[in-house]
Amino acid sequence: MDLIQLPRVERMRLRRGGDEYIGTLHLTTHHLIFSATAKIDSTSGETISSSDLELWLGYPLIHSAELQRPPKLGSRRDGSVYERSELMAWALQGAIRIRCHHFLFVTLRCADVRKLYDSFSTIKQLACVASLEKLYAFDYRPQSANSSNGWGIYSAREEFERMGVGAGADSEGIGRFWRLSAANDKFQLCATYPDELAVPLRISDTTLTYAARYRSKGRLPVLSYLHANGASMTRSSQPMVGLKQARSVQDEKLVEAVIASAEPQGVTPRLGSGSSSERSNIIIDARPTTNAVVNRAVGAGSENMDHYKRCRKVYLGIDNIHVMRDALNKLTDAVAAESTCAADRGVVARIQSSRSNWLRHIENIMVGVRTIVQAIDASQHVLVHCSDGWDRTAQLTSLAQLCLDPYYRTARGFAVLVEKEWVSFGHQFTLRCGHLGHPDRFKITRASFAQRPAKTGAESESDTESDETPEEPVADTTTSGSASSNSPANVAAAPVDTYEFLQSSTSMFGRFASRAFKGVQSRISSAIQAASDNLDDIDDPDPFYTEYPHLQPNYVPPASDTAHHRASSGFRLGRSKHDHETSPVFQQFLDCVFQLWVQHPTMFEFNERFLLDLFYHLHSAQFGTFIGNNTRERQTLKFKERTQSVWSWVFRHECWEGSEYANPLYMADGAVDYTKVIAPDPAFLQYWSAMFSCHDPAFKRGAGDNDDSDDESDEKDEDIEAATALKADDDDHDHKDESGVSLINDRMTLSRISEPGLASALEEEEQPLSKLQPKLEPEPESQQESIPSELESEHTPKPPALPHTNKSVDAPRALAGSSSFENVWV
Repeated sequence: MDLIQLPRVERMRLRRGGDEYIGTLHLTTHHLIFSATAKIDSTSGETISSSDLELWLGYPLIHSAELQRPPKLGSRRDGSVYERSELMAWALQGAIRIRCHHFLFVTLRCADVRKLYDSFSTIKQLACVASLEKLYAFDYRPQSANSSNGWGIYSAREEFERMGVGAGADSEGIGRFWRLSAANDKFQLCATYPDELAVPLRISDTTLTYAARYRSKGRLPVLSYLHANGASMTRSSQPMVGLKQARSVQDEKLVEAVIASAEPQGVTPRLGSGSSSERSNIIIDARPTTNAVVNRAVGAGSENMDHYKRCRKVYLGIDNIHVMRDALNKLTDAVAAESTCAADRGVVARIQSSRSNWLRHIENIMVGVRTIVQAIDASQHVLVHCSDGWDRTAQLTSLAQLCLDPYYRTARGFAVLVEKEWVSFGHQFTLRCGHLGHPDRFKITRASFAQRPAKTGAESESDTESDETPEEPVADTTTSGSASSNSPANVAAAPVDTYEFLQSSTSMFGRFASRAFKGVQSRISSAIQAASDNLDDIDDPDPFYTEYPHLQPNYVPPASDTAHHRASSGFRLGRSKHDHETSPVFQQFLDCVFQLWVQHPTMFEFNERFLLDLFYHLHSAQFGTFIGNNTRERQTLKFKERTQSVWSWVFRHECWEGSEYANPLYMADGAVDYTKVIAPDPAFLQYWSAMFSCHDPAFKRGAGDNDDSDDESDEKDEDIEAATALKADDDDHDHKDESGVSLINDRMTLSRISEPGLASALEEEEQPLSKLQPKLEPEPESQQESIPSELESEHTPKPPALPHTNKSVDAPRALAGSSSFENVWV
């Protein structure tokens, strides 16, 4: 509660897209709540219509925020002070710009600059927490108990037994030469693996111990999936080869035993015997070849195929988390940017010009998945790894299983797949999603007055108070906060020759030095600018540096609370390690699932809305499922006892067919034209407009709100049409069937029938809002004082229903229509 400096701000303005509202901002322990009273004209500030719009925003959903301070105001020439109305107009030129993980972009303005600064300070401190236990998941309690136990939906033993593992060598099953090992029951073998591992039957726990030492982070090869034909998919991390080409006999025996598991006797026969073991098994290295070779310098690398018989190695060329993060930042900037010309009406054109290569990265993943699916379907064993085996490896293994096994294409099977390949095998959700927040992402800039045209003669003489009248501000290119990875840095003057040399260097050292050089320049420039701002006119009404020292750029909290230490706190030029580890890995997985769903609309039991809501709750931190970095951490913090599982809510209905997630076109196993194994088609990919849309159902629009639906409907139709051809335009492909009709459009038609959300996005007519409005529960009792008084009277203020319109359906981040689930919108 001490972090909430200002729990309530009246007459706060909120702008989203072209709409601006005025209302009350409430800052509670876990949520930012905006309750609008009227829709206003953004230029004059006059009321256009009444509005009961509401926005509930959980702090973990905030990706970054920017405090744009009002422009500088110097002393007047006649020595008079500014009037209150002038200071209010000046304060409204400041703003808080918020970017959310689920692609919601809002701007807050206030006529009181101190309230604006207090709001930014509160949002920053509540969004950047020190531990997982501060997240909303540890305080959230549903008002009504769910009949489904989401934490019990996955059991490693039951799932591997379903595949046939553990039947014993005397049985006739395909998994008779596999067993479940308890060698990692106390995580002494690998801290990021689950406590139960499926390994070849003839490999002892002692061999596993030595094999783990040869793999990065101890992530040795273990079974991920056993196909019906006996082919296996195993996963691991990179081997610790190094420059000296180190090898491990135990690791080689483990891989050999995996290959021999499909043999009649469980033993690999001699080469040249004509056995099926001579088939070409594959070791998949998801990295680009250069990255794998470079890792040898740090003691890692890739397998020496001279020591792994009956195997061949394939490099997939999937880039690392840093490249993916930069791609997402570029794409997000394109989505958030406003059109610069009348011809540029849709967001797709901006995405194409951003050169984010997002779909190209999706294509690389899908190509790798197709390689794995084809190999396993041909009874070949596959070992998949990247660097540490918890990012690209999880993407490939989970998507391949989705294609190979119809069980994982059911809703419950998909939940089991996510729990198995992502949660239990140690995908770092907290680091990759940035649940704890990053102070470096809360930057501070200052607006500056636009330059006036030069005046001459009497016109110049008559304008004696030109410096007193506030003009339209423009954002200052100088950043007072930490430099953003996707924002141009206003660096100090540097030797041009040195910079050009570093920039043009093609060597790895040159590229690294160039990035480091620019980063240090940016931070030094920020510090210099901060010192310059601090020496501004003493009559400047901006209280930023006098009353808000903790918001100053690169501020380091003092070691004590004494005034001396506060005055002597220094600047920090480093970069947050946690911010460096964020990446949209699981988001890419959901994007790939969507591509498969579009290509095979009858093969999935769930619909698009199911994926969109999982993406929303990936960042909402409302459930414990997508929080934490590994099983060991979750057991230590007792997630199952202290948090709720997202699957408890997903499967709260006893009848799946009647739920909002059911796919009406789904063909169950045994139906006519049913295909057990599906293959991804990397040639047909499309921009997932529903995920990247700026529209968000967290807004509840009142009857008086004017949506300008006709204009936005035209824009949406243009975006949908262009999105289907985005990938083809990037790759210069034009895939058509014999009739000349685009296959992508055909698939869009199928998905249009199967998914009401996507269908309404393709229609021009706006449909009525849904009447289903689930309730949100209040904050825990220990934090009730932070909830606004208006909301306490209702106890559970209603979030917006999911509007099935051409505007909101593009981004249904959370569900509506359930009385048994609360806070679905936060």
